[in-house]
Parts: sequence; C-alpha cells; structure tokens
Amino acid sequence: MPGPAAGQPDESRGAAGQAQPEFGAPGQGLPDYGQAQPGYGTPGTPGNPQPGYGNPNPQPGYGNQAYPGYGTPGSQAYPSYPQQGYGQPYQPYGYQPTGKDPALAEWWRRLLARVIDGLILAVVFSPLWIPAWHTFFNQVATITNQYPAGTTLGSIPAARNAIAAAESHLEGSLFVVGLVFYVVAFAYDWIQHWLWGQTVGKRALGTRVVKDDGNPAVGPGAAAGRGAIYALTPVVPFVGWLFDLLNELWLTWDPRRQCLHDKAAHTVVIKKDYQLSRPQAGTW
Repeated sequence: MPGPAAGQPDESRGAAGQAQPEFGAPGQGLPDYGQAQPGYGTPGTPGNPQPGYGNPNPQPGYGNQAYPGYGTPGSQAYPSYPQQGYGQPYQPYGYQPTGKDPALAEWWRRLLARVIDGLILAVVFSPLWIPAWHTFFNQVATITNQYPAGTTLGSIPAARNAIAAAESHLEGSLFVVGLVFYVVAFAYDWIQHWLWGQTVGKRALGTRVVKDDGNPAVGPGAAAGRGAIYALTPVVPFVGWLFDLLNELWLTWDPRRQCLHDKAAHTVVIKKDYQLSRPQAGTW
C-alpha cells in the first residue's frame, strides 16, 4: 500500500503522530478474544473453537481455581452438606432410637414389688405354717420326756424311730401347706392382673402390667398364663426352682425387660404414669 504524500498527515496516526492500534492487534485496542481471559483458562485450541474455553475444564470459576468467597473447593472454607442449622441427619419415617423404652419399669421396681407381695402372702399363710411346726416340736418334746435327762436319743432305736416319724409328719404337712400357698399365690397374681393390671406390690412401686402392644387390658387368659408360669413352676422339685431363677433374671438382659412369663403372655411391666411406645413390626 503506497504511503501518504509528503506533508500529508498519515490517517493511521493520531494527533500526536502516534500509530493507532489496529483492530485485532494483540494487546492493543479492543480485546482479542483469542487471548486468555481472566478465569477462562487457556485460549481456544484445536477441537474447541469456542473463545476462552480451550482448557476442557468446567464452567468459568470452577476447576482448580478458588471459588470467590468460598476458598478452594474441598477446603475448610468451602461449604459442605449437611449445612449448619439442619441438625442430625434425616431419619426414615418410623425410626426409633436405640435403647430401652423409658416407660418400662426398672428391675429394682419389679423386685421390690415382688418382695411386698411375698410378705403379704407369708403373713396370710402364717396361721397354716405355725400349726405344722407347733405339732412337730410337741412330738419331739414328748419323745424326749420319756427318757432320763442327758440321754442321747440317737443311740436308742425306739426314740430314733419316733423322731423320724415326727419329721415325716412335718414334711407332709409342709408339702400340703406349700401346695395351697402356690395355688393362692397364683390366684393372687392372676385375679389382680386381670382386673387391675396391678398387685398390691406394683401399686406401692408405681408399676402396672399391660400388653406388649400397649393395650392396658391384660385379659383373663394372658393373666392366667402369666401367673401360672410365675407361681406354679416352683412346685416342681429342683427343676422348677432353676427355671424360676432363670425366669426372674431374664429381664436383666432382655431389651423390653420381660421375664419369661411376660414373653409367654405377651405383656410388659411399665411405670403407671408412662405410655408405652408402640414398637415397629419385627422390632421385638
């Protein structure tokens, strides 16, 4: 292109005679969109014709750059979920926390209630226990008076046989009284739980028996089965006492503090001022 005539101003220069920037000149005049722009990575590359997106990173401001106001992604300053103010993680509907229901009566309440009930039955039955022992002591005294003072009765066959007969009579009397005692103890437990859900001991300790689904009515059948396992199994010699011990200890490790007689009758013992939580299906 021929230059301007001598003495004529070059239109490509300004008033001061400086060269005007041409459009598209790198770093001059209007921005060149082929150059790297702040926050957009490397200029366009083959296969990625979009200006300013040459580096196949995510959208502007992401990638390895710090997000404005939040610091580097993954750092302590970058927000993460769950955010503050949302509390504990979401729990599905019907979720129940682990641990025993606070409505369930503690083992010591149940023990003290049984002690009170046992003392009541012992007092009621004392008139039946006393005659058997009174008769036995009178028989031994009569046998002893037949021989001179200081005589060793065990060395005299007749005296020894008489004392053995007295002991056998005592054992028979105690066995009969014991059977009656257990039958009355069963009736005591059955009737009160059927009608009121409480014995005298449970009233004193503030507890009551309900069905394990929360129904407050125990019913005659469940109350009878519960009372039979509790009160009648000790009648069986040796095995009955072992079962009774296991039955009473079972509540110390059971998640619903149930004895075996509770499990058989589908009942639980709760504090009377509490409402039993309804368990989820298959929870217990």
